[in-house]
Amino acid sequence: MFAKRALLFILIAGCVVAMVSSCSREKKDGDLKVKSGLAARVGDIKITEDFMLRTFEELPDNQKSQFKGPDAQAKFVDRLIEQHLLYLAALDAKMDKSEEIQERLRWVTMNILVAEYFSKKISEKIKVEPKEIEAYYASHPQEFVQAPVMRAQYIFTADSLKALKLKKRVAQGEIFTKLAAAESEDKATSAAGGDVGYFNPGGYIKGVSDTEGFSKAAEKLDLGVASGIVRLQNGFAIMKVTEKNPQKTQTLDEARRTIEAKLQMQKTEEAFKATVEELKKKYKPENYVRERLDKTTRTAEELWEMAQIEPDARNRIQFYRDIVNLYPTHKNAAEALFMIGFTYAEELKDFVQARRTFDELKQKYPQNPMLESAKWMSENMESENQKLETFEGVQKRMEEDKANKTEGIK
Repeated sequence: MFAKRALLFILIAGCVVAMVSSCSREKKDGDLKVKSGLAARVGDIKITEDFMLRTFEELPDNQKSQFKGPDAQAKFVDRLIEQHLLYLAALDAKMDKSEEIQERLRWVTMNILVAEYFSKKISEKIKVEPKEIEAYYASHPQEFVQAPVMRAQYIFTADSLKALKLKKRVAQGEIFTKLAAAESEDKATSAAGGDVGYFNPGGYIKGVSDTEGFSKAAEKLDLGVASGIVRLQNGFAIMKVTEKNPQKTQTLDEARRTIEAKLQMQKTEEAFKATVEELKKKYKPENYVRERLDKTTRTAEELWEMAQIEPDARNRIQFYRDIVNLYPTHKNAAEALFMIGFTYAEELKDFVQARRTFDELKQKYPQNPMLESAKWMSENMESENQKLETFEGVQKRMEEDKANKTEGIK
């Protein structure tokens, strides 16, 4: 119980910091009577009803649930009073005078003011006009083409005789899902009744090694109809397509909100960077850590190795960026720039920054072989079924796409 109350104090404290101006202090007056609009008084601090209600609304839902019944507000005010009692005791003990507390208060104040400045001076001034949305839609048609998507389930076995028996059982009306769960030798999908999930024809399919053979067979099937025995590279399968969604192009109205959000984020980021550059001219900051690092600059090879073992995506991006900035003609510079875009796309899901990085790659290294991979990423990175972890994975998917296109021409 004490631990819960302590946690509640912390949560309330966070709200109080943001709304402290709603509480007022006055000189003690023994004759002061309760006035309308006041929720409580602790010493010479007045807690207004407005402050009480707004503080309550800032609490997470699970904390709000602690205050129920006809006296819910009174219970909450009791908690506020308890917190203010501890606050006054801390002031009497001069805890607010310690250097550590002063530093923490400075950071809290700074974060509140930074958020307010960003909101009022930058983000609220950003407007995306309808004509900008329309222009983006017209100039990026490929972004709004949704590839065909299918979903299927299958029963797999390496034994041809077993496959014949399974086909017969399916034909006799046994429930496909239960049969797959009990008999399929693909343990990656059997627990889910043979469900391989969603996939693009010709693309990656969960648990299936022969994706090409599986995909071709699935495309020929009618929805909900079990196949005959399908010969795969590593065995035999009986399949059923459970969903089929053909290729579709989003209309402007369907894509409008997505485009607006993307342009809003892009313009906000640009405005933020421009504001920071202007403020640098005014306040002239100095990064001593960066200066020391520049004096002990690592080689391109060292930076590359550090990027390979760095778990944090943004730190990794910085290592790659250092290669591009410090060693623009190095053999790994173009690949480092590609990996910046790849990391933005696959790990941070910042597609605007990723596309901007791939455009930078095109401008700085127009003849580099990495451009093909960058082009492919730009066209495919926002696909819902696009999940890549390495550059090698990109190359593999590119080769699969090429093979599928070649097969289609034949």
